[in-house]
Amino acid sequence: MAIPRRVAPAIPVMGSRSAYADNLKVCLVVGVIVAHVTMAWSGLGTWVFDEPHVREPLLTIATLLAVIGSLFGMALFFLVAGVFTPRSLARKGLGRFLADRAIRLGVPMVFFAVVLSPIVEYVDPDNAGWDRGFGTFAVHIWWPPVPGPTWFLGILLLFSAVYAVTRTVLPRRTTGPTPLRAWHLVTAGTVIAIASYAVRFVVPLGQERWHLALGQAPAWVVGFTLGALAGERGWFDPIEPMMARHVRHLAWGALTGCVVVIGVSSALGADIDAFGGGGTWQSLVVAVLEGALVVAMSLWLLDVFRRRFDHQGQLSREMSRAAFAAFIVHQVVLVGLVLASRQVPWPPELEYASVSMLGVLGSFAIGSVLVRLPGVSRIV
Repeated sequence: MAIPRRVAPAIPVMGSRSAYADNLKVCLVVGVIVAHVTMAWSGLGTWVFDEPHVREPLLTIATLLAVIGSLFGMALFFLVAGVFTPRSLARKGLGRFLADRAIRLGVPMVFFAVVLSPIVEYVDPDNAGWDRGFGTFAVHIWWPPVPGPTWFLGILLLFSAVYAVTRTVLPRRTTGPTPLRAWHLVTAGTVIAIASYAVRFVVPLGQERWHLALGQAPAWVVGFTLGALAGERGWFDPIEPMMARHVRHLAWGALTGCVVVIGVSSALGADIDAFGGGGTWQSLVVAVLEGALVVAMSLWLLDVFRRRFDHQGQLSREMSRAAFAAFIVHQVVLVGLVLASRQVPWPPELEYASVSMLGVLGSFAIGSVLVRLPGVSRIV
């Protein structure tokens, strides 16, 4: 279905920040923080700690939200970054763009790997046998480096560089906006589903290679690519009402499918590993649902935030300014809070809620301080 052509500049140079994108960024960072806390108190994934699990019905609710969020959350991060990449490249040119991205993305990743990662890894129970002191351990952990959550920054730096070089060598042939069509989205979702199903023969969901959950890499690539193409062509400026309705219906349909699949599988005591990969029909179902979620849920959220949350007060401006720094430091903040929670004889549900809330508040508070420091503010 074709969407009527809109008149707009091909890659408009933004004179001010987009409030809706900043507000969405804050929500995504909050989601990452709470997701890592959820992993600790639910047994999902491979986070630093594994605390006594929360009880039902909270365990099922938290598990559902974490699993569904993990299927499209990081792809949405990449999509949003991709949307604003063409404008940045057009404004700065290749050399300045690459230098800026190297500083903005590379420096925080190196800082985490060199300064923060040794702290996190030192308290990891997997390293409990180390008996030669923290200083020696820090040097030991520097190679191979452990990027923690900043792996995202390294991958985004790679994607940005590939896009910038490609567009410099092979410029876009046409100028002006082009219509977003249904087949664009169907193609994106199909590529994610097929590629994810194939990749998970080798790296199933929940496993990592080189500190990366490569089983979800196809969604990252397609998310960034879709965002960059949309940024060039004005596809989301805004999403046409009819298309917005279609993606909303598909998003909620995919969400319902995930809930049904996870709920029925849990009730029947199905082998959860079968959904992670290995060529099973269950992994194919997950890959298809993931493709639909990445495309439809991402576009629906972009549309909702653009229409309803494209404004900011003082608090939301402060939070959006601190979100990047909060993302970088949140791992250390959560580690400290989890260790502190062990000193208080609270039920796991209260510990989970307290660490989630304090983790968000603490991370953004530290981030707000960091962005005011001379020099640091130019990076984060």
